[in-house]
Amino acid sequence: MLTVDCKINVVPVINVSLVVVLTLMMIAPFLTGEEIDVDLPEATASQADDTDNIEILYTSDRRIVVAETVLALEELPAILDEMFRMLPHGVAVVKADQGLPYREVEALIAVIDAAGAPRIALATRPRENQR
Repeated sequence: MLTVDCKINVVPVINVSLVVVLTLMMIAPFLTGEEIDVDLPEATASQADDTDNIEILYTSDRRIVVAETVLALEELPAILDEMFRMLPHGVAVVKADQGLPYREVEALIAVIDAAGAPRIALATRPRENQR
């Protein structure tokens, strides 16, 4: 009597799977999109909970970025009004470059407040000697 031994060789499948996983792990950091550089001022502060944060970036070249969309100051109230309706307990986190004049940052904060922000926070980075 003749017996046939049927076995599936899974080693090639495992090898291909590992190569795919490693490739995805290597390219994942590059898939996040454009990173916008903002030089935050230094301060002593506690870490805030970021569950309902709406980040508003104000760059040194005076671009205002909300949810990866560049906006003019005049467009900001309509966009933020809609966002704060969806997140009634949200926090508007202003990440303004430290090289900007304070009066411009203050004008941005006034627009955010007029848009109905329940709370406004200014983002800073820790001082060098406190890390």
